[in-house]
Amino acid sequence: MVEETIKTIKETEKEAEHMIKDAAAESAGILEKAAESAGELRQQAEKDAKAKADADMKAAREIGEKDISEAMAKVDTEIESLKAAAKAKEDEAIASVIAELI
Repeated sequence: MVEETIKTIKETEKEAEHMIKDAAAESAGILEKAAESAGELRQQAEKDAKAKADADMKAAREIGEKDISEAMAKVDTEIESLKAAAKAKEDEAIASVIAELI
């Protein structure tokens, strides 16, 4: 009976060792998959961040171009206004000079 108990204990120990090895292998596999998933998630996050940065840059560039265009239109209007004012004063200056000469 003692021999049978020892035999049962040894078999149980072997089964336990086998279970431990299987668990270690499964654990290693899980860790490997987790590392792969983390790498994929990081790459996707970087890709998403780059796409967002590109979109933000494009939007900022468009806003800047619109602001420049609006400013140039205002400058053109002001130039035309100053030219008209200068032309009006030119006519006054010519009339004034002619009046002084006569």
